[in-house]
Amino acid sequence: MHGDFSRVIFDPARRFSSVLSQQGRVQLDAEINEQTAILLHYMRTLAADLLGPAAYPPDKDEDALGGFGVDGFDGDTFSVAPGRMYVDGILCECDGTDYWDQPDGHLESDREDDRLPSGPFLVYLRVWERLITAVEAPWIREVALGPGGPDTTARTRVVWQVCLLPLEPGSFRPDMRSAAGFLRERLRGDFEPRGLLAARTRHPDEDLTPSELPPSSGYRGPENQLYRVEVHQGGREGTATFKWSRENGSVVLPVRKIDGATVELETLGRDDKLGVDIGDVVEIVDDATVCRAASDRPDARYGRLYTVRQVDYAGSRVELDAEPADDAGGRRSLHPFLRRWDSECDEGTALPVREDAWLPLEDGIEIRFSPHDEWPRVYRRGDYWLIPARVLTGDVEWPRSREGEPLRRRPHGVHYHYAPLAYIDPHGGDFELVDLRVPFPHRR
Repeated sequence: MHGDFSRVIFDPARRFSSVLSQQGRVQLDAEINEQTAILLHYMRTLAADLLGPAAYPPDKDEDALGGFGVDGFDGDTFSVAPGRMYVDGILCECDGTDYWDQPDGHLESDREDDRLPSGPFLVYLRVWERLITAVEAPWIREVALGPGGPDTTARTRVVWQVCLLPLEPGSFRPDMRSAAGFLRERLRGDFEPRGLLAARTRHPDEDLTPSELPPSSGYRGPENQLYRVEVHQGGREGTATFKWSRENGSVVLPVRKIDGATVELETLGRDDKLGVDIGDVVEIVDDATVCRAASDRPDARYGRLYTVRQVDYAGSRVELDAEPADDAGGRRSLHPFLRRWDSECDEGTALPVREDAWLPLEDGIEIRFSPHDEWPRVYRRGDYWLIPARVLTGDVEWPRSREGEPLRRRPHGVHYHYAPLAYIDPHGGDFELVDLRVPFPHRR
């Protein structure tokens, strides 16, 4: 999540059950957020243990489909019934929709990947959590604090997307019992083994006193930071790219309009640290691009990065090195904004992922993408790692082995959850539809 956080410290392996405040102490965002994460982890784990990986409560009306029931297939679309479903303990709620009009789908009829297949296919639910700030939801900001006042908090929102998995004619046909495992294995195959990353600060090999340390050792930044390393283009080494931010990617500037390569912004930022200037690398983001980035394809579409060439401080306008190539930022209803990154880019391309080598970020911080053991590792678009850097210790907070070596870690997010909904076989002019949802255990 691209929030302005000091760090994210929740780890279920620590088995903490609560966060307790002490009198006269400073309150930190990380500790309050950890309490929320502890409670959510407990509630969702309990729901998953009781209900299973995915289940829905049947409607009291026996003729109703219940939550996320698929019906009305006509070759071009199908309906999704209103109701609730729990996926890995996460509550998903639907008000009733169809495939093309689902609220977070942002589907395009001219894209082949979005259109319904002509052969048999599986309909499934992809569930994940998205960070929502005052840029995407202006009502979060308290206007009583003044125009352009601070965005005191952010929100997380459960996003569900109805997706399609084409199947070969005559291939294995999943039923209610086998669909969840079948779906999991099919999707996991494209993204395993996952990419791993380790982080450290650069230190000399020999033991030296603090006064003897060269200026290139340790974290040399002037402030505490939460670094974010995020996969930009997915794939394997040689294809995958990444970008990084010292502010967890939280520097975002709302877009008013785009005219060619000129972007008019609501503001250029609160100050030099949290604003945009000449030479900065940015990307254009809106609700559609965020939701479209969640994909189960290794070659998922990714946006271009841009370099700021000129800044009009009086008019709050910036000129990019190229005219935006797609529709991102063109619709105010989708809450477009610029997100600033602190890494470099080459003609819109992010940094290449190179495995088995320590890559420098800045101020002594280095990262290493781990090489594959037997199979090439796959980097999924949007995967990210968070690296807190602290001035007092001159180091980063990263788990280490007993020998002091930084450990390899899977991405900290984004975490996707899946549930099968239905199997559909068009059969030419006719069709077959099989419900694959699992009802609550006590209502079977």
